[in-house]
Amino acid sequence: MARRRSADDTSPVSLRERKKARAQASIQREAMRLFAENGYETTTIDEIAEAAEVSRATFFRYFPTKADLVLHDIADLMVIDALPQHLEETSLVGALRNAITSLIDTATAEQHTLNRQREELLRSVPDLRARVPGQIAAALPLLTEALALRLNRSTDDIHLLTVSGAAIGVAIAAWNAAANDLSEGFTQRHRQLLDAALAHLESGL
Repeated sequence: MARRRSADDTSPVSLRERKKARAQASIQREAMRLFAENGYETTTIDEIAEAAEVSRATFFRYFPTKADLVLHDIADLMVIDALPQHLEETSLVGALRNAITSLIDTATAEQHTLNRQREELLRSVPDLRARVPGQIAAALPLLTEALALRLNRSTDDIHLLTVSGAAIGVAIAAWNAAANDLSEGFTQRHRQLLDAALAHLESGL
């Protein structure tokens, strides 16, 4: 049976998840630097672990494969963490739009660079590209949990599942629509396309 969490427990992202996310981000940052310098295919896991100052075993504790390292998107947790503060402002989909916009507006130059590097790899490496829709879909339980937590509903509430599923579907559609674009400013256009798609969903299609 799906659990109903207390409204007093207002953080959708646990301390353990935050610590894990910080460690993953550190490893990913070093990996992206090496990919930029030496190429994705030729960079080894041992080289990434050495650059990140972690053991090979620690690397695999956070990322099953090198591909998973690129697919991992810290923005998923950051959006979900920011979602509760927007839920009282507008609709559920509107809150998600606002959380994404807020994240983009407050991102550092380093974060924007990292996002672009990730997107270039996700669009240009066939194995990575094929796995992107599944990676986006993996955020479904996290999004549903965040909504259920804030609204004090069960995680099997059909209304929340419908909203979460529709939002994930929109994200997959927006990424697929932009996946061939590697021109200057493609990340910004992808975000604009995602926002437009979410706005269409929010309007009731």
